[in-house]
Amino acid sequence: MYKVLIVDDEYYFRQALKISLPWTELGFQIAGEAKNGAEALALLPELKPDVVLVDMNMPIMDGIEFIQKAKQRGQDTKFMVLSGHSEFVYARQAVHLGVFDYVLKPINEGELRGSLLDMKEQLRTERLGRMELEDLRKQAIESLPVLKEQALNGLLQGSVHAAAMPGQDRLAYLGIRLEGPYYAAVVVDLDPRDDWNREEDLLASKAAVQEIAQREAERAYAYAACRDYEDRLVLIVGSPDGAFAGLEPLCREIRDRIRDLPCSATIGIGGVCRSLSSISGSYKEALLALKRRFVRGGGEVFAYAAASETGLSASLFPVEKRSGLLMCMRVGNPSETEAWLADFFGHVRARQASIEMLLLAGMEIVSTCVEFLAEASQSFEDVFGHTTQPDMLQHVQQMKTLGELEDWIRALILKVMDHVHRRKPNRSAKVIEEVKAYIARHYGNEELRIEDIAKSVHMNYNHLCFVFKKETTVTINDYLTETRIMKAKELFDRGETVIQSVAARVGYADANYFGKCFKKYMGIPPSRYVNQMG
Repeated sequence: MYKVLIVDDEYYFRQALKISLPWTELGFQIAGEAKNGAEALALLPELKPDVVLVDMNMPIMDGIEFIQKAKQRGQDTKFMVLSGHSEFVYARQAVHLGVFDYVLKPINEGELRGSLLDMKEQLRTERLGRMELEDLRKQAIESLPVLKEQALNGLLQGSVHAAAMPGQDRLAYLGIRLEGPYYAAVVVDLDPRDDWNREEDLLASKAAVQEIAQREAERAYAYAACRDYEDRLVLIVGSPDGAFAGLEPLCREIRDRIRDLPCSATIGIGGVCRSLSSISGSYKEALLALKRRFVRGGGEVFAYAAASETGLSASLFPVEKRSGLLMCMRVGNPSETEAWLADFFGHVRARQASIEMLLLAGMEIVSTCVEFLAEASQSFEDVFGHTTQPDMLQHVQQMKTLGELEDWIRALILKVMDHVHRRKPNRSAKVIEEVKAYIARHYGNEELRIEDIAKSVHMNYNHLCFVFKKETTVTINDYLTETRIMKAKELFDRGETVIQSVAARVGYADANYFGKCFKKYMGIPPSRYVNQMG
């Protein structure tokens, strides 16, 4: 209902106006009346009317002066002037002040009704616009943490070019405040355990570790925190003078605090870089240092500088090797994979690598296989039954010769490739059917999210969106919306007429938004569709 204030000095005219139209049926409510502009001006803050019907010629304060003062107060109200023929010049002046319309006295009920309905439509449009703006504002606030994670991960992955680097204002807007120009990356990773009983326990431990790390870090450095694509905690630490001597002791303090929890974590520290655009190098160094856990055990702090002194910085399995292996596995050509393996182990023999470096390279290749399986929504258990990754580590550590390691890695890679490429077509089709079935069961839940759908089919969110669009040519969101609108149409076809009720039953809490979606798919608003059915 839109509230109406009547302002006219004639008492009987005000009473007649109140009963001349079916106000409630038209969507209006008479909220109050006043006999002059001064009285009406005093009522505005209390009544907050949507519409004011105002006479021009009144004692104490006339209509023109009232409208001017109401607008000076910033009153968000629509004004309609009621004027006699002799006041036509004043009425036109009021129109120049921004009033919505004017109606001549004596009032023609049909003309007044039409003008009110036009005003109601504009009020509805403006209110819907304000609601959409408010929704956008809320979405912007809610998306800030996600945008921050994306910005920081873009820096860590080196996917942000120097020319496109976000400025300090942009970083500050995202809540990222760092003191440069010197930076270093620290990666804090929870050590694996066989006795995690529930996913909730793992998530709680990760949250507790992050709280400890951030609390200790903020005492010594300006920093930004995020979780990388492997769900490891990363701290980007800034310094105006490059004084990072206290960084390693700080990390040991974080490690010691974590030991009070029912878990442990390993921390890798990257080298110092001289600009934020090169932080990806420090991050990769921190990950390389972190990998010493595979041969030295968890619950320790490893600095890249110390690792480089032992020769571990010269990895047998650098980023380009990892990318090459992944490409071979994705293409699925066994001969190309065999060529990659021959080249890799030829290089290993030429380097005369140490046992420690070989073990590390073996686990990095296992990690690459895990990544490839995850892309295809598969796991080690799918390929090897009950053999799990910790067993793989133990198996690699027990190997005695390079030939044994080479044979095992070759068999592992080829088996993983064969498993994934044999299942690819059938798996995609099955996932699509499972997604559609899940939506069919849950479309009425207004809080249904794509994340929920992804969990139901045990697939990564981004990969599911890619597979669904590739197989069906539409996005999951569009398919969900279309399902809801078709279900709403079925309800209307069966005789349902209450739009709010139908909207709620198909998953829309906001009937106005439901109306927009319905019109987009059906070409007409739901109200008109219901009337046509009648």
